[in-house]
Amino acid sequence: MKIGKSLHTFTAFRNFLPRIVSKEFLIFLFFLALSGGFWLIMTLNETYEREFTIGLRMADVPRNVVITSEPDSVVRFTVRDKGYMIAAYEFLDGFHPVFVDYRLYTDGKSRGVIAMSDVQRLIYQQLAKSSRITSVKSDKLSFLFNFGHHKKVPVRLLGTVAPGNSYYLAHVDFSPDSVQVYAARQVLDSIQTVYTERQQITNFTDVKELTVDLRKFTNVKCVPAKVKMRLFPDVLTEETVEVPIEAINMPADKVMRTFPSKVAVKFVVGAHRMRTMPKNPETKELLSVGFRVVVNYKEVEARHSDKCHVYLLTSPNGVRNARPVVDAVDYLIEQR
Repeated sequence: MKIGKSLHTFTAFRNFLPRIVSKEFLIFLFFLALSGGFWLIMTLNETYEREFTIGLRMADVPRNVVITSEPDSVVRFTVRDKGYMIAAYEFLDGFHPVFVDYRLYTDGKSRGVIAMSDVQRLIYQQLAKSSRITSVKSDKLSFLFNFGHHKKVPVRLLGTVAPGNSYYLAHVDFSPDSVQVYAARQVLDSIQTVYTERQQITNFTDVKELTVDLRKFTNVKCVPAKVKMRLFPDVLTEETVEVPIEAINMPADKVMRTFPSKVAVKFVVGAHRMRTMPKNPETKELLSVGFRVVVNYKEVEARHSDKCHVYLLTSPNGVRNARPVVDAVDYLIEQR
């Protein structure tokens, strides 16, 4: 039954098709295409102007020369010609980069300027004879160079890095950790550190690795211009250590004793750093190496108070927010 309906539909469409594709309709389509072709020919025969870009490269740079400030790598130019030539420039493979000879434009000392007329002449070599360049634009056609003056400079992070809650930035690693900086001698003397481009990295809890650009200096070239950066977050923990109290600024003929002789110091530290801090091999208790708690005899002598203030003078690297649990203790001063 379904096959019969399909055959009936096909027969009806075959009978209706000649009514649509009539001789008059085909003639109409022919003249429509013909008029469209004439319109296209007349349009392409008009004169147009269009802006294009072309790459600019330097050639024959000696091995002992380092370009520290390069000219623009792209030049913009406007071409005037018939529409069909403009269309050909747009839809073909484009323009090949033009190469300028370093030796023709250098002053032999530290600077060079590429002539705009020479760039235009090189572009003409890729254009048809009918084409005319009406303008050539470039922000910079000068360059600076030196004869290999350089030094190795360490890389440092610039910006804000904030790991997730209860984490802190334990370590930053760069690969390479130093780069070669090429510049004039007087400029090299002023550069002690190369920084990354400003970073804004937040809310991470695992080691984060990314490639970052180095911050640019005027008339300076860094090799390489990018480095790999690894950020190592660590979990923060609060710990306590007993630290002996030391008296400072004591006269040679006197001794100052405090009660108690030790004070507990609370601090925040990363879990990895905590594992590396010195501990008693028998009790596994944390040792006070790197912590220094003092009382000042001169302050006691001046105030004549029953108690003396306790100060945390130093703490180990990687330790944060260290503070004694008490700020004053009893004392006794004895004559030697």
